[in-house]
Amino acid sequence: MRVGITLPGGVHPQDAGRLAAQAEAAGCEAVWILDVRREPYLLAAAAVQATLRVQVGTNVAVAFARSPTVTATAAWDLAIWSGGRFVLGLGSQVGPTLNARFGVTADHPGPRMLDYVRAVRGCFTAFRDGRGRYDGAFYQIDRPAFQPGGEDLEPDPPIYLAAVNPFMSGVAGEVGDGLAAHPFSTPEYLRDVLRPALAAGASRGGRATPPVLLQLLVAPTRAAAATQMYAYSVPGYRRVLDHAGLGELADRVITARRDEARELIDRGYLDRLGVIIGDDLDAGIERWRGLAERITLSVPWFGTSDSDQLDQIERLIERIRTLEVPHP
Repeated sequence: MRVGITLPGGVHPQDAGRLAAQAEAAGCEAVWILDVRREPYLLAAAAVQATLRVQVGTNVAVAFARSPTVTATAAWDLAIWSGGRFVLGLGSQVGPTLNARFGVTADHPGPRMLDYVRAVRGCFTAFRDGRGRYDGAFYQIDRPAFQPGGEDLEPDPPIYLAAVNPFMSGVAGEVGDGLAAHPFSTPEYLRDVLRPALAAGASRGGRATPPVLLQLLVAPTRAAAATQMYAYSVPGYRRVLDHAGLGELADRVITARRDEARELIDRGYLDRLGVIIGDDLDAGIERWRGLAERITLSVPWFGTSDSDQLDQIERLIERIRTLEVPHP
C-alpha cells in the first residue's frame, strides 16, 4: 500500500502549499484535497506549485455542483501545470447535502455520474484537438473548447470516483481510473460489497479493475473521531452498517440528538470504521491490507477548529516519516 495525506477541510490557501511540501519531504506519495469548505481546485493549485514529485488530487470534488466543462477545464490546467501529476477525484455528494450546500439537485446520481465522467473525457478530447462536442444522456456540450486551438497533453488526467454504494462502485469500475473509498466503511464492506462491484463494473466496460484509494481518519481522541463519523451517519451511508448487522443502531443514530448519537457511535461501531485513534498508524493501516492499493490519512474537520486541524495535520505528516508501511 502506498500512503498519502489529505489536507484538512479548513486549510487556508496560504497553508496548503507549505503542508504539501512538508508531505512530499516526509515521503507521502500523494497530497489529496477535500471539498468541504474551500475551493478544492485552488488548494490543489497551491499544492502543485509547492511540490515536484508527488501526485496532487481532489478527494473528492463535488461533481454535480460544477458543469463537466468547468471540472474538465480545472483538471486539464492542473495537469498541464503539474506535468501530469494531477488526479481528478469526483463524488456525487448525498442529495440533501448537495442541495443544502449548493442549491443544486441531481436526479439519478449513478447514471448521471456515468455520463458526467464521459462528458469530462469528451471535454479533454476537445481541449486536445481544439474542437469537439459531447452529446450524452444527461449532458450536451456543443463547444467545450470555446477558444479554438488544441493543446498537447497526454494522457488525460486520471479520474477517481467516490463510492459508498455498490452501484456507484460499479460506475467507478466502468469509467473511472480508481475508486475513492470513504472512511465510513468497514473492511468487510470493502471486501464483500465495493470491490466486487468495482470488478463487475470494470468487466462490463471491458477494462482492468482500477485501484482503490482508501481514506482513513486519524483522530487524537475517540470523541473527535465519533464527532466526525456523526457527520457521515446519514441515510445514504446506512447500507454500510446494514452489512455489519447494525441497521437498527444506524436508525437510532440518525434520529438521535448529537451528543447521544456520538455516544452511540463510540459504543456501537466506531472501531469498525476507517478510523485510527492515537499514534499507532501502522496497526491502523494494517487492518486494511489487501483491500486498498492506496491509503490516504486525514484528520477530523467536523467539529474541529481550523487551527486544531492545522496542528493535527502537521503532527500527522511528521508521524508518516516513521511508518513501517512501505511508501516512497
